[in-house]
Amino acid sequence: MRKLLFFILVATGLQHCTADDATAKLEGYTENEAILQNQLPVDGCDWHFGVDLDDEWGQFVADKASQPKVDALIQQAEPVFGISQVKVKIRYRLTGNQREVQCGWNTKTKMAEIEIASIEKL
Repeated sequence: MRKLLFFILVATGLQHCTADDATAKLEGYTENEAILQNQLPVDGCDWHFGVDLDDEWGQFVADKASQPKVDALIQQAEPVFGISQVKVKIRYRLTGNQREVQCGWNTKTKMAEIEIASIEKL
């Protein structure tokens, strides 16, 4: 009886681990370190993600469904010389859409929109 109970507990624990792995390997998602930043006070752009993509610097903005996840991290940002930023680890995928982001000198820039599966402060 003890062996059966132990087997059930182990099987249940493994099921939870594999569920996390399945979430971590969502199809079409990429994981990178990024900087969630607001450079608008120094004539840059409002809140967006800067991501080093090896051969270029990507700039992305969260889709509306992902915005609450981003807003939670924005609360943790501390401005330094007018620039607010938070270093994050982000799992995301491109939506294929673009969103306008307010930038300095009353201009707007279109950035690629991303759907965020997970985000955590580093």
